[in-house]
Amino acid sequence: MSKVDVKIYNQVYTIAGDYSEEVIRKIAEHVDEQMNIIGKACLDNTNGSVALLAAVNITEELMLARDEVERLGADNEKLKEEMKYYMQMWEQSKKSSQNNKENVSELQGRIKDDAARMKELRDKCSEYENSFFDLQMENIKLKNELDKLKAKR
Repeated sequence: MSKVDVKIYNQVYTIAGDYSEEVIRKIAEHVDEQMNIIGKACLDNTNGSVALLAAVNITEELMLARDEVERLGADNEKLKEEMKYYMQMWEQSKKSSQNNKENVSELQGRIKDDAARMKELRDKCSEYENSFFDLQMENIKLKNELDKLKAKR
């Protein structure tokens, strides 16, 4: 517990509290500042009136600060919900991306298999073309021989 001598509205007070000396001094400075502002603006400068009006002003500040804390708390909850939503979206996107990678990999494998099958079919087609050409040549040769035989007869 800290004990601090502070000056508020030209009077010295000893204040004890659970806060550090620095915090107690800041609180006392704020009270002194409020009382001096009101003392300068108020026609009734008695300490009691100034203290009462300062208490009202400080209470107003406190209530506004509490309202702000409440609003910020609500905003924080809303942001937490939004973050939760976006984290779910992120997880779904990661899963979707992984699925897409797997699909691409599978399709690349199919393309590779299809390319190999196409090569086999082209080779076979080329082989058949060569056989067909050979058969045509053989057919022409046989036709010529047949024509020669018919001419000899």
